[in-house]
Amino acid sequence: MTLKSLNFSLLVVTVESETLSLLADELNKRRIMAPDFFLHAPVVVNVKNGTLNLDFLQIKDIVTEHGFILAGVSGELSVAQKEALQSQKIAILSNSKRQVSKDVVIEEKPTEAKPVETATFVANEVKTKNFKGRVRSGQQIYAKECDLVINGDVSAGAEVIADGNIHIYGALRGRALAGAMGDQSASVFCQLLAPELVSIAGVYKLSEALPSEFIGKSSVVSLLDEQLVLDTLN
Repeated sequence: MTLKSLNFSLLVVTVESETLSLLADELNKRRIMAPDFFLHAPVVVNVKNGTLNLDFLQIKDIVTEHGFILAGVSGELSVAQKEALQSQKIAILSNSKRQVSKDVVIEEKPTEAKPVETATFVANEVKTKNFKGRVRSGQQIYAKECDLVINGDVSAGAEVIADGNIHIYGALRGRALAGAMGDQSASVFCQLLAPELVSIAGVYKLSEALPSEFIGKSSVVSLLDEQLVLDTLN
């Protein structure tokens, strides 16, 4: 088995002041501009100045309230800021091989986002929605208020989202976000685990942070004590 680093895009928002309403305004503009594209999308907050007195829990709340999920914080962080992030269980991201989108300074006018093909399933009385076939790169499948079953592979660059569990009868090579509305009992099941990103109720792990012993195997990802845990499936 060969392990390869997976590259994918993240929205990076640079915070240059303690006025967090500017952050809220920028995220709101992004959602209005392309609501389907940015639904449950991970965001990296880049701190420009280590002397800023920032409330990172408030930042996380602002990101969540606008339909994004905080993937982590990067930038010129002071020791005190790093300690605050660690105590609040918010990931600290350093420069890496991951490909990120162009930095968005919160005072900037947002640029036009590329459209993404989206398939949305709305649950009524049923609790499971099925998708047959490969989920292609650039495609997003969302199962609202129910579980999602994918009978095929999830390609790199594709995204599957469910308010409940996600069952993938194939390989997971893209992004999978279960418990999107906060259900901490949700899980992601797949026959072959090789994701770009996996999330349960907003708690994320990127590909490089996943234990290598589960990569390429039939696995389940769950949430325990606000931490992602992995296990193999029989």
